[in-house]
Amino acid sequence: MTEDDKIPIRIVLVGAGNVAWHLGHACLKAGIQIVRVINRTQTSGQELAGELQTTSSTDFGAKVPECDFIIVAVKDSILKGILHQIHPAGAILLHTSGSHGLDVFPKEDSKFGVLYPFQTLTKGLYTDFAQLPLCIEASDDTTLSAIKNFAGKLSSSIWSLSLLQRRNLHLSGIIINNFTNHLVARTFDYMDKHRLDKELIKLLLRETIRKLEKISPYEAQTGPARRNDTEIIQKHLELLAQETELQKLYKLLTDSIIAYYLKNE
Repeated sequence: MTEDDKIPIRIVLVGAGNVAWHLGHACLKAGIQIVRVINRTQTSGQELAGELQTTSSTDFGAKVPECDFIIVAVKDSILKGILHQIHPAGAILLHTSGSHGLDVFPKEDSKFGVLYPFQTLTKGLYTDFAQLPLCIEASDDTTLSAIKNFAGKLSSSIWSLSLLQRRNLHLSGIIINNFTNHLVARTFDYMDKHRLDKELIKLLLRETIRKLEKISPYEAQTGPARRNDTEIIQKHLELLAQETELQKLYKLLTDSIIAYYLKNE
């Protein structure tokens, strides 16, 4: 261990939402010192600061405490505005967005980059960061090396990705996670209406994921659309006659599955 390794990394965390909450707790667990939480809402900022054993502020433009990294974990719509209020004073300025690149940073900042956690994160539900993919990009090679060293203290899965790669990864995550979650939500509503136990679907979902650890999704596909069983498909559409939105989703995905296998077989 070198002398530099013995000196704890110090960060300022900007934001108190889902990503900030998880990064803050991951840093705390890794022995990284959080010297301040800055958040526009005082109550949530103070709450997170209390959990992270530090102080909080609502002033983005104030002089920040001496630190190595300032991590701006806020929603995309306000990211650029927040970045332009902060004065890094020699620290590396990071954002956590999968959709924004390096062009959102003020031109006068010389050291900046991206630390994008690729995972669904919900405040209050702990996630093990040890193997969580952290996607990084930087203004220069020296800064990239510093970010990689920092990220390596949080996770063993570090990926250097360009903006285009991150955007495509983000889109892939939206499709597989957010869309799947929405389908589950609509399905749960349907099951509640028909007084069915949702534990039955949870068991099915677990098996679906387990299969994907063993075989490809192409091989794993089952069901009437995979067989192009028009009789069963029609019966399902009739069952959904009073559920117009769910019926549209069923038909859209059924048509997509049929077309996919017709094209590839």
